[in-house]
Formats: sequence, C-alpha cells, structure tokens
Amino acid sequence: KLLLVGWDSADWKIIQPLVASGLMPTTASFLDRGGWGNLSPTRPILSPILWNTIATGKRADAHGVCGFTEPVPDGPGIRPVASTSRTCKALWNVLTQCGLRSNVVGWYASHPAEPILGAMVSNQFDAASGGSPAVGSVHPPELAAELAGCLVAAAEIDAPAILPFVPTGAERVAAGDRRIGTLQHMLAQTATVHAVATHLMAHTEWDFMAVYFEGIDRFGHEFMAFHPPRMPQVSAEEFEAYRHCMTGIYRFHDMLLETLLALAGDDTAVIVVSDHGYYNDEMRPDPRPGRSGPVDWHRPFGIFAAAGPGVRRGARLYGASILDVAPTVLELLGLPAAADMPGRVLVEALDDAEGGGPIERIASWERVAGACGMHPPELQIDPAGSRAALEQLVALGYIDPLSADDERTRRETTAANGIQLAQALADGGRFAAAIDLLRGIDESVRGTTTVRILLASCLLALGDGAAAADELGRLDPADHDLPGVQLMLGSIDFAAGRLAEALERLSRVAAAEPRLPGVHNRLGEVLLAMGRHAEATDSFTRALAIDAESPASFAGLARAWLERGDPQRAVDFGLRATALVHHFPAAHLAIGRALGQLGDRAGAIEALDLCVRQAPHWTQALDALAAAQAAVTPGGAAEGQGT
Repeated sequence: KLLLVGWDSADWKIIQPLVASGLMPTTASFLDRGGWGNLSPTRPILSPILWNTIATGKRADAHGVCGFTEPVPDGPGIRPVASTSRTCKALWNVLTQCGLRSNVVGWYASHPAEPILGAMVSNQFDAASGGSPAVGSVHPPELAAELAGCLVAAAEIDAPAILPFVPTGAERVAAGDRRIGTLQHMLAQTATVHAVATHLMAHTEWDFMAVYFEGIDRFGHEFMAFHPPRMPQVSAEEFEAYRHCMTGIYRFHDMLLETLLALAGDDTAVIVVSDHGYYNDEMRPDPRPGRSGPVDWHRPFGIFAAAGPGVRRGARLYGASILDVAPTVLELLGLPAAADMPGRVLVEALDDAEGGGPIERIASWERVAGACGMHPPELQIDPAGSRAALEQLVALGYIDPLSADDERTRRETTAANGIQLAQALADGGRFAAAIDLLRGIDESVRGTTTVRILLASCLLALGDGAAAADELGRLDPADHDLPGVQLMLGSIDFAAGRLAEALERLSRVAAAEPRLPGVHNRLGEVLLAMGRHAEATDSFTRALAIDAESPASFAGLARAWLERGDPQRAVDFGLRATALVHHFPAAHLAIGRALGQLGDRAGAIEALDLCVRQAPHWTQALDALAAAQAAVTPGGAAEGQGT
C-alpha cells in the first residue's frame, strides 16, 4: 500500500529547525527511518497546476489545468477549476484500470468527485452551508451521509484550539480583529480533511491513499508576514499577536501525520510532498497591500520525504522535481511509469534489495483502454455550488472580486489561464508554442508588461534577440526602467555579444535593486564572458548571500572556479547546483570539464553524457563529450575512477 500526503507550501527551512528543537517529533521520526530532499516545482508556481502535475506526472499543457478558475463552459460566470478540466489520467485513474482501490481526499481541483474504484472526497466537500457535504463532492454518493459527521464547523474551533496559535486571542477578538475568524475557518478546513481521511483509512479497504492539506499555504498567506524575525512593515503589536501562527500550523500538521502513520501501518509506504516552499526569512516580499502578490511568496523548493516498505532508509534526494512523484509512486506500487511522463523514478530513494532497475516504461497510460474512473465529457458543475470556493480564492488574494461585467470576467480569466499555460510551455522548453499562444490571447492583456517580458524571453530563447528587443520597445515608456524590463534588455545585449552595454545596464539595475539575486547572476555571466573571472565569482557570491539555494549561483561559481584553475571547487559548486535542480545542462557541463581536468575520465564522460542527454543539440556539450571520449585508453577503459 502507499499513502501520499500533500502539505501545500511546506518548506524545509521551517521544518528542519522545528525538528531539531523537538517541536515536530513525528516528522523527525519519519525522516529518521526514510529518505528526503528538496522538490523543485515546474513553472508557473501555482497550486492547482502543480498538484495536478504531482497527480499525473505531466506539465500543464498535458494535464489541462491552467489556473485557479475557468469560465463555466455552457453558462455565465466563472467557476473554480474542476476535475473535468483535467485532460489526462491521474494516479487514481491508472490504479482504477489496474484493479487497485484508491481513496482520494481534498486533492486540488478534484471536484466533482470522480467515479474511481474506491472513494473520492473532493476539495469542495465543505463548501456548502448547512452542515452537509457539497453536491457532487463524494463518490460513491451514498458515502456522503456517512461522512457528513466529519465536517468541522468554524464555530467548533474554540478558545483552547485558538490560543496555542494566538495567545492573546481574546484581546484580538475584543478589538474586532478579523484574523481570528479566518484562523478558525482555516483550522476547521484542515480538521475536516483529516477527519475524512482517517475515517476512510480506518473503515475501507485501499491500496493507495492520497490526502491533500491546504492549511500551511493558507496560513502562510495570512500569517507569514508575522513570522520571526519581525519585518519592518509589521507593527510590534501584530507581530507579538501572530508570531506563533506558522510554527503552530506546522506542529498541528505533525500531530495529524502521527495519526495518519498509525492508521497506515507498517505495511504501507508513505510519501509526504509539497508543491513549493514559502519565503519565511529575509527573502519575504513587502507584505503591504499592493506591494506583492500571493505568488511572490512562493519559494521554488518544496519537500519530498518517504519511508516504509520499498524506501531506502537514510536516502538523500538531490535534484528531485514534482514531475518525479507520479513515476516514483507507480514504481513503489509495482506499476510502470509512462514514457510521456517527463519525470524520473527517484531510484536513489528506493530500496534496491531485490536488485534490478526501475520497471520498464510503457508508452502511455492514456492508450490503455478500459474504465478508469474519469468523468464523461458532458459532465458540468452547478455554478452556485462553486460560489463558496470562489469567495475563498478572492479572500486569499489569488483572484480579484468578480466583475459585474461577466463577459469581461470570462475574457480576463481565459487570458490569465493562457498566460499561465504559456509559462508552462516555456518552462518545458516549448518556446515557439508559448509565443503562438501569447500572440493569440485577448487584446486587453496582450500588451501588458508581463506578457511582453514573457514573449521577449521566449523569442530570446529561440535566438531572435531583435524581435525580443522590439517587443520590449513597444512598452509604455514609463515601464522601461522597471527592473524586469532592464534585466531582459541586459540579457538581450549579452546574447548579442554587446558585453559592455550589458554590463553597464545590469550594473545600474543591481545598484538600484541590490536584493534581486537574478541580476547578480546575470552580471556574473557577463563578467565570465569578459574574462573577468574573479569579479564574476564575487557577483555569484553576492547572489548566494541573498538566496542561499540559488542553483544558477552555484552553477555560475562552478564555471568561474573552473576558469580560475580550481577544478575541485568547480566540481563542488556544480554538484550543489545539480543537487537542487537535476535538469541543468550547464552545471553538468562544468562538472564534466572539471572532472576531466582532475583526471577522472569516467566521471567526466558520465557527467557530459548526462549533459548531452539533457541538451542534445548543444554544440559545446557535444564537443566536450567527444573530447572526453577520445581521452580514454586504447583498450577502451576510461582512466581514473567513475563517480
């Protein structure tokens, strides 16, 4: 059996100190008997897209979920993105075809509940008023009455439950602070998901269990600005009132995990993942209204932790991606991943006591015929039933209040989802498709700064710097000095070989906005190209001082130290880059070249071969691999030791 637990926005930067101080004992024990590591998201970093990528092993362009909301297909208004929008099979659909029973609770965009083999309780289970499950939120439908008792109302979250989070809760209520009511609602939602999940675990037969908790993410949007250390924009009074909230919600999840593990039993492999992290230190954006959006708080590293049968104790994962979760789940359940799943099986986390590698992949689970528990295409959702979920998204700041002009709202929603799909296409290297999509979106947003910068970046990736510059030239002159625009123009100068111009432009941006690590990384690349290797080292180091887990900074330092004649440092920094992001051809190239200089021919060939597989048309990588292969001994054995 396998239990997959989703903690939205969970971040090692908060978990590890709490584990070390004894405040998350269940998580500490879980990590001690299993394996763990970072999990990098795809882009854009939006929960509905990412959790469907985790469930399907595919990017947004393949699974079809592109945003928080979507127009109602055959009626007025918009609705929260629905399970009917997903265009490929999720894990529970694959398992249904294979005769394995699944329980799925609260998964993002799982409403209406799918008719799978097993039970599904959607993410809108608690959206209806009156203490009854929302219509269509439970499969099989007759289970709804049984699960109604699992609904936890906000009014049930009383003072003993609130005070560990807000010790001065009574005073805050007396002062009319709305945040106490918000906290009650968020705790009630988390408790409801847990009650449903534990009921199903205890009272049904299952092979696979997937349960999603949104609480950490929702708490982050409401309370991360008050997490220590105090931000300068936060009053001392509010800081003292809410400084314990984030620690509290992590400890609450640790308590919930204890029950889940006990019910799962020793015969169940357990995986805990998050879709992304959450900035919780000096990287936090300005929390004042209008200064930052919800996505600005999302840190690009989530968590992966696993323990139980089939998982290697003490395993440390490096460079894992959310695309790797579904293939790894299938492997642990004895089923093949599909060739159209771009992720890998995380073999380093798996127990190889049985010997052999991962199960050979099939072409695609989409081609496997038979009932899989997906909805028939004609199924629609009652818009009235979606109202509460929409209001929650408005409250979180993810979407604006609904416009009275319904057609405009629908156009804006379609355009926003198109932009997000274009970001996903670009993240997957499909720049031409992203450009076509962006050029076809609604006129009202096509000329915005966001779209023009994205278009310019895609054009530059295809080598058309002139067209990229032309896109930026069409911006309102008032936007030309924005850091993102100047950074893009500096990148265009760099790609065109105008190194002095690029250096001057990027230096101005770095002076005006010194807290942007991306500017220092790009400056480092320009300085490397100019042969100013020591200055490049300083620039990448400044970027790391801002963001200590920047893969681009580590890769830049690997290249800089290689040029400075220190291949061992180059290897060390290159490995730190690929430990964060596995798909990083430039880092693998630096590692391979450095290993070659250290005399490790086998290791060099291994690293360079991986680089070429990730970037098969990169001439520099192909040449480096050919040179490394030519350096082997006449008998064909590589000199040195492999890595």
